[in-house]
Amino acid sequence: MKNKYFLYLAFAFLIILILTPVTVYAASTTLTFGRNRQGWMVRTQDAFLPDRNITVLGLHLPESIVFDQNDFLYIADTGNRRIVIFDTLADEIYREIRYEGFNNPRGVFVTPEMILYVADSGAAAIFLFDLNSDADTPVRTFGTPTAMAFGDTPFWPSRIAVDVRGNMYVIGEGVFEGIIQLSSEGEFLGFFASNQTTITFVELLQDIFFTDRQREGLVDRIPLTFSNVTTDSRGVVFSTSVGLLDVLQDRALKRHDMAGRNTFTSDDDFAAPAHIGGIDVVTGMVDVAVDSNGFIYTADVYGFIDVFNNMGELMFFFGAGTTGPLADDIAGWFSELSGIAVSSAGHIWALDRGKGFLQSFTPTEYALMNFEAMNLFNEGLYDDSGRLWSQVLRHNQMSVMAHTGLGRAYLYQQEFALAQQSFFLAGDRVYYSQAFWETRNIWLLNNLTFILIGLFIYFAAASAIRHFDRKKVVQTAFRDVQSAVMNSRFTKNTFFAFTVAGHPLDSFYYLKLGQKGSVKGAIFHFFLLFVAYMLYQTSRGFLVQLQEVAYIDFTVIIGGFLGLFVLFIGSNYLVTSINDGEGTILDIFKMTGYAMLPMTITFLAVTILSHGVTENELFLLDFVMFFGFAYTVVIMWLGLQETHNYSFGTTFKSLLITAAFMLIAVVILFNMVILFNEIMIFVQSIGREVYVNVTGLY
Repeated sequence: MKNKYFLYLAFAFLIILILTPVTVYAASTTLTFGRNRQGWMVRTQDAFLPDRNITVLGLHLPESIVFDQNDFLYIADTGNRRIVIFDTLADEIYREIRYEGFNNPRGVFVTPEMILYVADSGAAAIFLFDLNSDADTPVRTFGTPTAMAFGDTPFWPSRIAVDVRGNMYVIGEGVFEGIIQLSSEGEFLGFFASNQTTITFVELLQDIFFTDRQREGLVDRIPLTFSNVTTDSRGVVFSTSVGLLDVLQDRALKRHDMAGRNTFTSDDDFAAPAHIGGIDVVTGMVDVAVDSNGFIYTADVYGFIDVFNNMGELMFFFGAGTTGPLADDIAGWFSELSGIAVSSAGHIWALDRGKGFLQSFTPTEYALMNFEAMNLFNEGLYDDSGRLWSQVLRHNQMSVMAHTGLGRAYLYQQEFALAQQSFFLAGDRVYYSQAFWETRNIWLLNNLTFILIGLFIYFAAASAIRHFDRKKVVQTAFRDVQSAVMNSRFTKNTFFAFTVAGHPLDSFYYLKLGQKGSVKGAIFHFFLLFVAYMLYQTSRGFLVQLQEVAYIDFTVIIGGFLGLFVLFIGSNYLVTSINDGEGTILDIFKMTGYAMLPMTITFLAVTILSHGVTENELFLLDFVMFFGFAYTVVIMWLGLQETHNYSFGTTFKSLLITAAFMLIAVVILFNMVILFNEIMIFVQSIGREVYVNVTGLY
């Protein structure tokens, strides 16, 4: 009976398993990353997922793609010397343009008037086709500009874009002067923009020390060339660049004004990691596309696709980071990502030059919410934008873009305290400063009356005491308390530091004789300096505290603080003891401790003031820090001069030798640490070898 019961129970359980629907989630083959509040790249929710993979078009070494207003995709099939027009909705080739004049068609662009521009570097020409006609012959052809200003510049166009006025922007191979700008009639208008030429430290030394003849033998310093160019619906020009990471110090992505200047003020640019085995390799962006809402999409040399908002701020980037001919045939992976385009539906289409296929990506709900929230903000619907950003935060509570967007929505709604909190969570110091400026003004306006009343009461009470306390009872009582406190030897020795700061020469003389000050007082001031220094490192205001406390290496900070003073006192004693210095090691210790009071006050003052200044007022903190450091150096100089009974020149000489001695000591200590680590590794390896030989276990 029991066996029969268990048989029925098992059968019922099996029926439930069969009838219960099971949802299977496919893992994405690409990874999506975004910035956290520290500026590091971290995994985030998928923004785009691989969708369609088109491999049947027979493409050979295709180089670029572009959409027209009807979502037809134009492909520069360079290896086959043709232009393929692909219907992404019907999933078929709509038309091919095969023109006998094509030699190496590499760049394509379509205007709203359905004029197709083809940049052909092999033919050294730009071909214009009327897409309203079925003819495969160009309606116009532009060759090398004949203007004298163009000179002997090579004209091998590889990419092209056209603005609303019909002006052409051409990327030419071997052209370092910038983007070639042509009129609608093909006339040379000038070089539209150029990348900056950066000088390395070695090159700077070459400029200083090399002769003219030696400089002539150096390699010419030329700026990086642009890799691609496009325009949006308003005719604004965008460009990308590729180059060595240590040379590409300017933005790889630029938005140009009419004069060719970069209008992106944010330095939130992104390029994939560019160090393989310690060797600098090419990095940067190879293509750029802009959708109807102003969002910018770029493709980089490592197979990642980057998404920026209309202010040039990175929203997220995704991909597999796998490139090369041996890359697996997996959706979203590329052997050589060369082109990118965005459809009207917001789908990304990417082109693989190496294997000749198209890959589309569809946005996820997470990405669509980010886009919609940004669009609402740009339309001035700040309340709706804020609500949508709050929904994004339910998906990803650490989204920097969502916290920044929510903060901006609060800022424009004059909810400054909430905006300040959101910008703090986002790590955005620029907007945090703006919000803080407003909250500080509001606080001052609300509390100015009470501040003035408090000051009035204080001065009125002081005046009343001076007027009515004719027998000076109150003043005498105050002085008695002050005398009782100050008569303590430890208190006198502690407050002697203020005398040192005000009258250093006389004070150091008495300190050397032992008439004032003490070792305990010097230790106390070292301790005060240490506390002030640690508060400075950990408790400054958000605008100044660039590193969070959780990521501070306290071993380095504390060890460096203590090691610096030990090295200085010990090195200075050893140096001065062989140079007729009169000060003992205790004299140097006491002098250094009492001389640190201005630096202690400076650390505390900067820490406190940093909580009440905006970004425009940070120079005040720099001034306070510079003044405090300079004043401390002067007191230290006078203290060494008086302690050792040196002249100005002898003091300067002893300080130089002390600094050199400290540097040598650091180098020796560093080498000893490395040697100790190597010895420990050697001992551990011997121990493991003995253990294996004895036990036979690994």
